[in-house]
Order: sequence, then C-alpha cells, then structure tokens
Amino acid sequence: MRGHHRRLFAWLTVWLLAVAIVLPFRPTPAAAASERAVVELWQALVPLRSVNTFMNTGAHPDDEQSSLLAYLSQGVGARVISVIATRGEGGQNAIGAEYNAALGVVRSRELEEAGKAFGVEVRHLSQDFADPIYDFGFSKTPEETLAHWGHDRALERLVRIIRETRPDVVMPSFLDVDGQHGHHRAVTVLTLEAFRAAADPEAFPEHLEEGLRPWQIKKLYLPAAESRGTYDSEGIPPTLEVPVGEYNPILGASYVQIGEESRAYHKSQGMGQQVPEGPRTFPVHLLESKVPVPQPEQSLFDGLPRTVGDLAERVEDRELKTMLQSLQEIIDAAVAAYPDYQRVSDLVHKGLNVVRQARARIAALAWADPELRDDLDHRLAVKEQQLARASRAAVLLVTRLTADTYEITRGASATLTLTAFVGGPVPLEDVRLELAAPAGWQVEPVEVPAAARLGYNQTLTARFKVTAPADAPFFHPYRPLDLYGLVHYTAAGVPVTVKVEPAADVAVLPDLSLQPQPDGLIYNLEEPGKLTVTVVATSYRDGPVETELSLAAPTGWQVEPAAAPIAFQGRGEVRSVRFTVTPPAGLAPGRYTLRVQAEGQARSGEYVRVIEYDHIGRTYMVLPAAVEVQAFPVKVPKDLRVGYVASGFDRVPEALRQLGIQVDLLDEEDLTSGDLSVYDTIVVGIRALRVRPDLVAAMPRLHEYVYGGGNLVVQYHQPGDNWDPERSAPYYLQIGSPSIRWRVTDEASPVTVLVPDHPLLNRPNAIGPEDWQGWVKDRGLYFPSEWAPEFTPLLAMHDPGEPPLTGSLLTATYGKGRYTYTSLILYYQLEQRVPGAYRLFVNLITP
Repeated sequence: MRGHHRRLFAWLTVWLLAVAIVLPFRPTPAAAASERAVVELWQALVPLRSVNTFMNTGAHPDDEQSSLLAYLSQGVGARVISVIATRGEGGQNAIGAEYNAALGVVRSRELEEAGKAFGVEVRHLSQDFADPIYDFGFSKTPEETLAHWGHDRALERLVRIIRETRPDVVMPSFLDVDGQHGHHRAVTVLTLEAFRAAADPEAFPEHLEEGLRPWQIKKLYLPAAESRGTYDSEGIPPTLEVPVGEYNPILGASYVQIGEESRAYHKSQGMGQQVPEGPRTFPVHLLESKVPVPQPEQSLFDGLPRTVGDLAERVEDRELKTMLQSLQEIIDAAVAAYPDYQRVSDLVHKGLNVVRQARARIAALAWADPELRDDLDHRLAVKEQQLARASRAAVLLVTRLTADTYEITRGASATLTLTAFVGGPVPLEDVRLELAAPAGWQVEPVEVPAAARLGYNQTLTARFKVTAPADAPFFHPYRPLDLYGLVHYTAAGVPVTVKVEPAADVAVLPDLSLQPQPDGLIYNLEEPGKLTVTVVATSYRDGPVETELSLAAPTGWQVEPAAAPIAFQGRGEVRSVRFTVTPPAGLAPGRYTLRVQAEGQARSGEYVRVIEYDHIGRTYMVLPAAVEVQAFPVKVPKDLRVGYVASGFDRVPEALRQLGIQVDLLDEEDLTSGDLSVYDTIVVGIRALRVRPDLVAAMPRLHEYVYGGGNLVVQYHQPGDNWDPERSAPYYLQIGSPSIRWRVTDEASPVTVLVPDHPLLNRPNAIGPEDWQGWVKDRGLYFPSEWAPEFTPLLAMHDPGEPPLTGSLLTATYGKGRYTYTSLILYYQLEQRVPGAYRLFVNLITP
C-alpha cells in the first residue's frame, strides 16, 4: 500500500504541474468539475484491485468506525458494508424537533448519506417504525437489550445479511464489557454468534429454501481501542495497527479526515470534527480466524485471496485460470493508465468482456466443490458491477433522472425525464434509455428516441409518464419506491447497462395530509370540560377537490361540528378546521383515541409528516391521523404562574399549559433585570446551562430569588453542561460520572419513598405506587453523586443487581424559598402523557 502511495505522489506531481499551467490560481467551476471527474474515475478504479468484503456492525447510526472504513474502501478498495441494528430513535436531536420514530428517519438518512460519502454500503436490522429492534434508550446490559429486541429475531436478520453479502472479515464497533452501552454490547454478542451461525446449514434453514447459502466469514476482529468508546479497552492487545492516518494524494485527505467528513452527515448527533494530518493507526485484535494467518499480520485480509489473480490460484480449469489471470493484468493496466480516459476505457471494457466470459465458464463447468463455484461467481459478480461503474466514469457518462413532481397520489401520474450525456472522448454506440417501475405501475413513453450514437458533448433525452396504481402503498422511507432509469450502451464493442436513481424519492402520498394539533392531549378529571383539536389539511391532489372532515371519537363523546366541508383549488393548498370535543361525565381514567377522517372526492385518514434538511434531502412519514387523549385526575393550584428557562431540548411548557397553567418563557432580559418575584415557580429546562450563557451568568440572581421566598426547580444536567458543583446550586451538588453508574434505565424499577410525609410528595397530589407505573425509556439519568447536607433526598431506586441511588430528587430550603434538583426524566414522561409524572411535576412547581 505504501509503495502504491509513492507511485500516486509521483504521478500526481506531474498532473498538478500540468493543471497549474492552464488553470488560474482559483479554480473555475468548470475546472472544479473536471477535478471531481478525475477523482470519481480513481474511486471507480480502486475497488477493482480487491476481491475482499469487510463488514462492520454497530447498534446506532454513527456507530460505524469511519476512519477504518474509509481506509478499507477508499485506500484498499475492499467492498465495505456497515450493518446497523436500530434506527437511532432514542437519541438526541441537535438540529430539529424530530424524536422517536421521526428521529430514526433522520438518522437513517444521515447514515445513508455518510455511506455514500466514502463508498460504504449500509444495511439495517430494523425494518419499520415500530420494529422491535428499536433504540429504546440507554441499556446497561446486552441481556436487557436482546430481551427488548428479541434475540432470535435479531440474530436471524444479521445472519441473513451475512449470507446475502458474504463478507470475508467482520468486526463489531465496540466490545462486550461492563461500562459499555448495552445496545453496543448486544450487537457484539450477535456478531460473535453470527460468525458461527451463518456457516451452519441448520441455523435458519428457511434461508436455504429461499436460495441463500451458508457462509463462513473467515476472520473475526475486535476493536483494540475505541476512539468513541466510553471505557478503557486496555488489556485487549492489538494484533494489527491499520494505518488510517495515511494521506491519499488524489482525495486530498487522510483516511481519518475522510472518515470525519462522512461523520459530518450525522448532524443530528453533532458529529464530524476537524482533525490534523499525520500518522495515526486503528488497532484491532484478531479474535478468531478460519484461515492460517502469517505473523506478524500486515493486513486485515492476510491469509485470504485479495485479488482476481489470487482467485486464479484456486482454480484448476486451465481456461478459467487463464481468464482470471488476464483479468488481473487488465485491472493492473487500467489502474496504471489513470487518468488517461481513453486508455482506461479500453481496458475497463476489455475487462468487462473477460469477467463475463469467466462467469459463463464457471456456470458451464462441473464442480466437485460447489462452495468454491459459488464463491468465485459471487466475487466476479461484484467485480462485474464495479467494472460497469468504472465504465461509466471512464467514458464520462453523466446521467440524470428528474420528475416534474416527486409527490403523487394513488392513480395520479408524473413525467420523468432521463438524460445521458457523454463528456469524454470515447463514443458510445446503441445508446438506449429505459424506465423501470414496480409491478402494477403504468409506464408510457412520451418522447423516447431510438437507439443512437453519442459522441463528445452530446446528450440523449427521454421522457416517460408513470401512473401509480389505485392501490399503491404509501411512501415509506425505509422502503423507497423501486423506480429508476436504465441507460444501455455499447463501448468498444462491449454492452453496458447503468442504473440511474431519481434525483429525489418519488413518493406516493394520501390525497390529503390531516395533521391534528396537538397530536396528544391530557384530560384532567379533576376539572372536566372541553377539549379543542385543530386539524390542518393539506391537499396533494391536482386540481379542485371537495371533501368533509370529521373527528371519530369513542362512544359517548360529543364532537362539534360533526362534519366540516372543505374545498381545495389545487395541490399544496391548506385548510384548517377546529373541533370541540366533550368527553362524557364519569369518564374513567385511561387512554382514548380520536381519529381524523376525510370523506368525499378526496379521502384520507393519514397525516404526512415532511422531514427535510439540506444534508439529507426531503422525505416523508405517512402516519395515522389521530389524537391520543390521556384522562387522569391531577390537582392544580389556581392562578399558578411559572417562569420557564427553556433549553430547546424539552417541551415541558406545552405540557403544563395543557393543565391551564400560565407559563412564561424567560429570555436574557428577564433573567438579568426582570421582576422574578411575579413567578410562583421558576423551572430550568433540561441541560439549559449548556446552551444558555445568560442562565450561567444569572444563576446568582436566581439563587437570590429562592432566598427571598421563590421556588426554583432545576431539571437534569450533564457534568459538561457548564455545571459548577460549587456554584450552580445554592449548596454543593456534584453530578455523577461516568453516566452509566449514575442512572436508572429500568423504567419499571421499584421506587422507595425516603420521606413519605414530605410536601413535594403530598401537596397538592399524594404520590403513590400507581404514579410510578407506565413510565417509559428510563427512570432518570445523570444522578448527583454527592451533595451538601442541606439537601434532602426523597427517593431511592436502582437497576437490577445494583445498589440504590438516592439522588433522583433532591430538595433544600434556602433562605425563605425552596430549591429542587431532579434527575428524573420527567420531561420525557410528560411528552408521553404519563399521569404520575404530571402529578409529581405539579407538586414540584407548587410553592
């Protein structure tokens, strides 16, 4: 590899000098495009050098070991596959308001774009919004995680992917050790099991009935050090140091830097950082190998065939051996000819012809070893795809597939335009344009030219009208529509077909998007009354349409109006209807559902949630149009006024307002010079000190507010959130670290009340065992580990097998007022409308 880099540097010096003669100091857009094309050609040639496949497994989007994957994909040329278990639904969101399943959509798209950035294929175990393989929040053990996911379900899906992709080497991103996230540990456990199960014909035999074959991964590695781990991996000695710090002169970055560029797509998680050039290695530990490995190791693929030429050594048939040796010579010559487009094109198409002949020979031979036959054909099938990609780059074929609209309804049509442009010196013969669509879709040619010859700077254009069937499934971001273009051509006498993805997903959407606002309500049985639901309807239909909106409620509930006629003149128009809902007297506590419906020329019972960001494009979630109503009793003091210091990380103010509480959001001016005495209580949002420097500066003033008789409630913070143990609270309060030691992840863990008669647990709502039922995700996190004696701990709780933690709810008298710090994730329970969380929160804000 290092010798190859020296040759690259020598060539690049000559090429850059030539470019410098003809280009101005600041490259023009055309020059930039030319340089990009040269890089793309190189990226298409690199994979031809390797016949190996590497698989990296992780639990969440952004778990991929990016620098290592960049080195293997962009440096070695291996096929690289990243298998991620969940969609990352339980994480934070640094860029928007998507959480839970919507956040999973964002993070899945970010992972897809990150993979495209450095040529990595992405696979998921999770397949749907409500899939059991779900990021349910922090877990301390793999056993807990696999109990949630379903061990056999997760293992079967991983084994299936292994049998489909047939990797030579696999490595999980993390270790199965105490202190590591249980999701990470679970994926490592599954990876070690799948290493054996994928090769066992008795494991998941239904795969074999579907045509898959058992596959033995040859080498299993573990990361010997983790750049993003939460623990010290000392004691796992590296058997190999992978040189990820090597600088690629054509890509203009080290593989660490390329990896970080891909990680920058994980914007919702704040990923991606600037790293300097320079030597760096990624240490790995060979845990198990099914092939002899020379010592010391020089590569992850030591002991394996690494090139087409190595495959030739495994073949006895003289004709096939000669073909493979010839293909290796062609590949070597094509790489050496870079960036001579004409010469590279001649060699790539010659290679395509040879690889097809080799695959035909494999199919024609009688094999004593069918596993060898399948292995050779699989590797050569991958090589054929790679050569087709190299053909596209060498002839400078630029393709596009665009639509006049990317949003259509059932039975509606869109016009798609497919273009093929040749920017290189090699003419293409018999160029034909085709559109492929799912079964049941109609494809009608609008303007489709006959097969043509395309030379330099020429474009061929075709237009197709596609019509969705009346029963077409609605768009799903994890199963995008299988609609794409095909460009067929012949170069140097060799036929080639390339696939063209649309510029954006074509989405089949309901006639109307019916968005209920809010999407969830609470109904206080202590103060029965009316509820208000506003439905915002958006038309996706072309032309005028009339319909009636209604709100279907449980028996005994009254809804006014019973139905509301609305009309639209065209696509994209928005109408809204306000419904008043009166639950019946004597309503029992529980959860009820109100369903929004549209009947008429446009029919719908769905809400289309649009998710759009520059780095991931536009996508959609088609969800049931429904409002969940949680009915329960909660006593609320009259005329309670609360000031809220928002962080943007929670929606507590909206939850409190549903109880009729006046909540004012406090800005910098309020904190520094406003009259705080008008508030019965001031609440600090989760992690607000991290993002509100005005709050950091105003903490002494808030303490004065408490000392004068105010009530201050501070929700959880992390140690790095500008939290000062000596100054952030009126008395010493230290947040525990590491976080895994100071949290309770079992949402059903028993809660022990330490001070049963304390006002916070009794006034105005008596907190009992039922108030700890129905919690979701966690009890709490980032519990304080130490505090001054002035604080009184009110609760104790713990995860199974661990000692009790008593820092989840601390309160202290300060002057005439009260200061309370809580690490319970009350904000999340309020979002999920958990009754006990509401009752407890009202107690905390009651002075």
